[in-house]
Amino acid sequence: MERSEMDEAILTEEELQRAVRRIFKLSQTDPEFRTLCLSNPNEAIQRITGKTVPVGVKIQFLDSASNEADGSRDAAT
Repeated sequence: MERSEMDEAILTEEELQRAVRRIFKLSQTDPEFRTLCLSNPNEAIQRITGKTVPVGVKIQFLDSASNEADGSRDAAT
């Protein structure tokens, strides 16, 4: 793969922010996708965007319904 093709295949910060909004909406209505977000967030992002998360970027989605059940209130990182 040439350098320009590699750059196009990697998610930018702006694309990631848009993807997170779409992922949030979809995870509210699709239980399978919600499970994917929790178990493999990079795969969930790739399914939505068709691009990979840059190396070194750590994505984690937290299920607020589970956190509320146990009394904790963590923010997504």
